[in-house]
This record gives sequence, C-alpha cells and structure tokens, in this order.
Amino acid sequence: KGIPTPMATLLVFLVGAASALKLVNEQHRHLTTDEGATYGELPAFFHKTENIYTELESLSSRCSHMEISNLSTGKTTMKVVNFGASIGGPKKMKVLLYFGEHSREMISPESALDFARHLCYEKEDTAEQAKSLLMKATIRMVPIVNHDGRKLVESGDFCHRTNAHNVDLNRNWDEHWQYSMAAETYPGEQPFSETETQILKKDAEEYKPNVFLTVHSGTLGLFTPWAYCSTDPASLLERSHRSHRSLLEKYPVLEQKQKMLYADQSVRSRITDMKSLLDEINPKYCRCEAGAAGVELPYLSPGTSMDWMFDKLNCDYAFAFEIYDGRSTGGYKYSDQDALMIQEGSVKRHSCFSLHEEAANSTIDSYDCFLMFNPSKEDKFTGAMDNWSKAYLELFQGLAKIEQSHGRLSNATLSF
Repeated sequence: KGIPTPMATLLVFLVGAASALKLVNEQHRHLTTDEGATYGELPAFFHKTENIYTELESLSSRCSHMEISNLSTGKTTMKVVNFGASIGGPKKMKVLLYFGEHSREMISPESALDFARHLCYEKEDTAEQAKSLLMKATIRMVPIVNHDGRKLVESGDFCHRTNAHNVDLNRNWDEHWQYSMAAETYPGEQPFSETETQILKKDAEEYKPNVFLTVHSGTLGLFTPWAYCSTDPASLLERSHRSHRSLLEKYPVLEQKQKMLYADQSVRSRITDMKSLLDEINPKYCRCEAGAAGVELPYLSPGTSMDWMFDKLNCDYAFAFEIYDGRSTGGYKYSDQDALMIQEGSVKRHSCFSLHEEAANSTIDSYDCFLMFNPSKEDKFTGAMDNWSKAYLELFQGLAKIEQSHGRLSNATLSF
C-alpha cells in the first residue's frame, strides 16, 4: 500500500548513500583541513633523520644508562639504542622495539625519540615508572629501520612506504613469506633479500628478546600474532575446534604451537596474558581493535617481523601497535565520533593502500598520505607522543609484573 516496493527500496538506498557520503566527507575533512603546517611541507615539529640521531646523541650524553651503537651489513648502517643494561639484577626481561619499518609512517621514529626521553627519566610524571621498569628490563630499540625510504619521504614523496629498492621490509621476513607483485607490499625476491632485514635478523638472534614490539601508523590497533592467518593463538587451546583442521594443514607451525601450548603451561599463560594485558591498556590509550592481527584486520600479512619473532625466534610476547589514524577525529586515540563512523562502515581498515594507488594516478595530492599517517597539528603530535610513550611503559610494566609473578625475573623490588 502506498509507495511500490521498488520505489521504497530506491528511497532506502538513497537515504543510506547520503548518510554514508556525509560520514565519508567528514572523514576526508580531517585529512585536508588540519592547521599548523604549510600544505605539502613537513611540519616544523617533525625531525628529519639526522636530527633524530642528533637528539638521541645529545640525550645519551646526559643519560648514563643509555648506549648507542651501529649495526652494519654492506653499505647499510642503522643505529640501535640500549637502556638499562647496567641496572638491576641478572635475570631481566629483554625488550626489543622497531620503529619506522615503513618510511611514510614518520610518527613512528618520533615516538622512539619521545620514549627514549621517558626512559632517561626526563619526563617528570613517568620518571619513577621508568626507573622501576629498568630494574626489571633491558630495553633495546632501533629508532629508524627504513633510513633510505624515510629520506624519500622527507624530500616530498609522502606516499613512499617501502625501502629504496621498493621492498616492504615488513613483508621480507622468513615467516610464511609470500611472493607478490603488489607495489605497496612487494616482499622482495626472497626472504631477507634486504640488508635492513638481514641486520635486524642477526641482531635479534644475538640479543634473544622475550618481548617484541613494532610501531606503525595509518590506523589504530593493538595487535598480536598472527598476521599471516586468520586465527588467534589462544584459540588453539580448543582441541575440538574443527575449523582449525584446515589451518593446521596449511600452516604446520600452528600445529607445532598447539603442541607447545599443551606441553608447556608457561607458554599457554603467555598467550592469554598478551590479550588480557592489551584489554587492560586499550580503553586508556587507544579505544581500538585489540587482538590477533589476522583476525582483527580484513587482510592477511605474510612475512612480518612480529610473526617471525614469535614463531621463529620463539619470543614470548610479540606485538604490533598502530598509533595514528589521520582519518579520525581523535588521531592517536579513537573518539566517540570515530567509533560511530567505524560502526557505520565509513572508516575502512587500512584504506591507505588504495590511497597510495590514487596518489600514483594523480587523482589526489600525495600529501594526503602524510595526513593519513601523521599529525599536522602540533597538539595532536604532542598528544600522540605522550599517550603512546605511557602506553609502552604500561605494557612493559604489566609484562614484567607477570614475569615476576612466575619467578622468571630477579627478586629486586619493582613498584607500579
């Protein structure tokens, strides 16, 4: 009665499309109207590569428990920074962090510099936390993994993600590495084809971390293994889960992990501890998806550093944090409005891949890539620095507390 069914269907479609368009326009507005920087130029509050190293050297000169050294293979050299090696007892948690695997994610190395300041007790509100943490943990960071690619971004190629050879360094690891011709995620001709990942592999094998974190941007998320398949390690505890059979056949390493879960209670507890700890810090620092990357994201990522650390190096805890989403109103932490947009479906996870292709075809200005991955307003920048340095501290404190409760760390006092 009244409007015929086809007409009613059309009206519903048009109303829905108008609503979606309004939300998408709102989303795009946050990419294009930020103030605080000249459009098309790197904001003055960002550091170029040499300036980050200069700042770290200056910090080291007044921070007795900080050491900087070089890692080299062939013509490639990267810096590594250690904190707290001479502090605390003999049984300490060993943390390894990577920043700047993807060159356009310029906020990531900035976060490394800010976190270094916290670890050197230069931030009054976290100095005691940092001192307590370093009694129980040695922290090692690579502040800029992708030097050559980052310099291309600094020169104005704001969409550049890969290294100078156009290889995605976070797809070049020998953990379910998979060949692809995709420009954004080209994994190289073979695993560890790049000198950057060769350096990192050798260093990680010598350092033997039991905690790993890699820091990215372009969305917000707190992720755990695995990125290469759509299952969560914790779900392997369910022997009767029939849906796992095909996965176990496709990925034999999952069957090995499942056996480890049942053979070693400590491994089982660490798997569940990773997720429960993220659930604790998420409402405070992110308000985003938290859990296995291959489950939470709508795509799979073979050959990542996180999965290699977890599966090949048998690192106890491995994480990948995404710390800035330029499409959102919150930027470094989702707001209530962002949550609504995600629910409506106008914010698509990592649509930055399509953004790069549009830029390559000159349909948008490549500076939109910068705005997607990095803040152009100084208040958003400083807010992100403070928020995520505190999140790292709380994450590592929580892990140290768990390890101490199981008797795997020295018995020196650790306050939280």
